[in-house]
Amino acid sequence: MQLNVPMKRLAFVLALSAASLAQAASFSSTIDVSLLAPGGITSDGINIDPTPLDFQQSVSPSGQILPGIGGAISGFMLPLESITISGTSILVRVAEGASNGTTGYLGAGGQHARYVFDNLGVNGQTITGLAFSAFDNFAPSGFVGVDNLPTLNNHNAIRLLSPHSVVLELDEIHFVDRGQGQSNNFADFRIDIQTAPVPEPASGALALVGLLSLGLARKLRRN
Repeated sequence: MQLNVPMKRLAFVLALSAASLAQAASFSSTIDVSLLAPGGITSDGINIDPTPLDFQQSVSPSGQILPGIGGAISGFMLPLESITISGTSILVRVAEGASNGTTGYLGAGGQHARYVFDNLGVNGQTITGLAFSAFDNFAPSGFVGVDNLPTLNNHNAIRLLSPHSVVLELDEIHFVDRGQGQSNNFADFRIDIQTAPVPEPASGALALVGLLSLGLARKLRRN
């Protein structure tokens, strides 16, 4: 079926708008990251420093938080750890920090130790959900460095707290022993934010004009 001229113009406008949104798929502002461990930390699962941790650090929409580069969270990271923002994905590498195969971060009072990513937003989009994977190097397949992934899924340990906030529970993670010593055990979590388009006023107006033009053309043709 061939499109008449007004329909072609409308289709072109809508396709152009969709392409613009696809090219702009990235977070729109600085992301606020929190590292929270209400129960403190441990190095072996037995001896505990109960001092609560509550650190915040900001990262740009295409930035990283790396160990020892300045900032409260950077100063607390292990050498293998990192947080990277890529498009609308959050890439988190966490490392084994206790000899019992955990991060060493502790929850308390019903609150988990966790990373929280706040102020998430994508221009022209509304955040509707997330998907995550745990393959090494944030790849689509391969080795998984966490040995209790079904538990993380069942406990909803990686989830949206709100349309602008994501949590990753750190005390839920148990690492695979890679056979190279505790300091080399790590897990990569790729958190992909899912969005739905929100028509901008200008795009909506153009689409409305196109529809009205199409209706007028049909009326004139009938007359």
